[in-house]
Amino acid sequence: MKPSLPAFEHALLKQVQRDGLLSAGDRVLVAVSGGPDSVALLQALCACRESLGVALAVVHCDHGLRGGESTDDAAWVERLARNLGLPFFRKTLHLPLVLRERRGESVQAVARERRYACLGDVADAWGADKVAVGHTQDDQVETVLMGMLRGTGLAGLSGMPVRRHPRVIRPLLHVSRAELLRYLEEKGCGFRMDSSNADPKYLRSRIRHELVPLLKTLNPGVTRALSRQAAVLRDEHRYLDDVAGAMLDSATVRHEEGLVVSRAGLLAVPVPIQRRMILHAAARLRPEPLRCEAVETVLRHVVHGISGSTARFGRLDVAREYDRITFIETPTAHEGRVRPDLSCLWSFPGSIRWPGTGQTIEGAVRLVEGVSFPRDASVAYLDADRFGHDLTVRSWRPGDYFFPHGMGGRRKKIQDFFSDAKVRQSMRRTVPLVVAPEGILWVGGYRADHRFRVMPATRRVAVVRLCST
Repeated sequence: MKPSLPAFEHALLKQVQRDGLLSAGDRVLVAVSGGPDSVALLQALCACRESLGVALAVVHCDHGLRGGESTDDAAWVERLARNLGLPFFRKTLHLPLVLRERRGESVQAVARERRYACLGDVADAWGADKVAVGHTQDDQVETVLMGMLRGTGLAGLSGMPVRRHPRVIRPLLHVSRAELLRYLEEKGCGFRMDSSNADPKYLRSRIRHELVPLLKTLNPGVTRALSRQAAVLRDEHRYLDDVAGAMLDSATVRHEEGLVVSRAGLLAVPVPIQRRMILHAAARLRPEPLRCEAVETVLRHVVHGISGSTARFGRLDVAREYDRITFIETPTAHEGRVRPDLSCLWSFPGSIRWPGTGQTIEGAVRLVEGVSFPRDASVAYLDADRFGHDLTVRSWRPGDYFFPHGMGGRRKKIQDFFSDAKVRQSMRRTVPLVVAPEGILWVGGYRADHRFRVMPATRRVAVVRLCST
């Protein structure tokens, strides 16, 4: 007879099954920083892996921001993984170098972006079906409060879902940090403490150490209350988003020069849906979401303004022309000066940041039997053995040509391809071309080259993905 699981592990097992996060046979990569949250996640999943029928591995992302402390954390996590008999992967993100290139950007935002890209690379290499991260109920509350302070609307108040996307899961999102610490104490498990978590220069740190304790003096159960509220608002947010997306589809009259929406169709729905339609329209042209104040500006000064009214947010222009609201992404003057010279060397596989849009291009090599091929313009599937892997990612140059997949091997100039695809002149330099010594592999976000397509004889598939920022 199998021994019964401790209460914490039993509760985690039931929650994972209830949320449908894992299936028998899944290969699960567990992200472990060494802190109490991720260590508890790893220990509990190890205890439940037989019941779940999953295989586990550990990955540690070393940001390289805390000197010897970071190195010691990585060594500690490696020992833990070895003691548990699990495969271990360590990745160094070299964030100081990245941050010098991206001066002015949030350290935590850049670290999060690079960390998730790293997790994706390791997951691809190991063949993981899921990546488990250790966000807890307390992290959820901090996220909700950050959204509230920044005025992000219902999206921010909805917090984090148990799935970040189909592969990244958050099994501890229903667990408080206090419960988790009691579990580690009962098991006699040690953990590491990240000194930066107490640094008051970070908003999340001040919320954790100043605001949340104050709120607990007013309501000791504030963590569970705000977490419960986030779950309710997330359901409502998802429903309203679906409604707004359908309304935008029915009100859209043209896509050629961006997105053109019927003003009458926009005004025919309640104001809360109008706001969401504006958010959806902007999101279809650029990865960065519009802020709440920008949405209100569009409503007041463009939708309800006179014909000819305009507003600009970064590269996004919104204009009213009689009964049409036009959303167009245009370059700034600075971007227009640098675009002709965009070119980056890329040692494939791995990831690279494309400066033309700030997006990340991720590349991995997988066995053909483990790859599905959904239709998605943001992903290219190529025969990994038909090209050299010292690649260049660059912008279009006059005279460039390729052999678009689906055209029977016929050659086409990139300039003509852009014209047929209705890519505006001002935006063509921002489209990344992934180029091998043998030729252009992929017009990023549009079409792969016929010469490097996956064929019946293909054994290894190069999966190249253009990710939103």
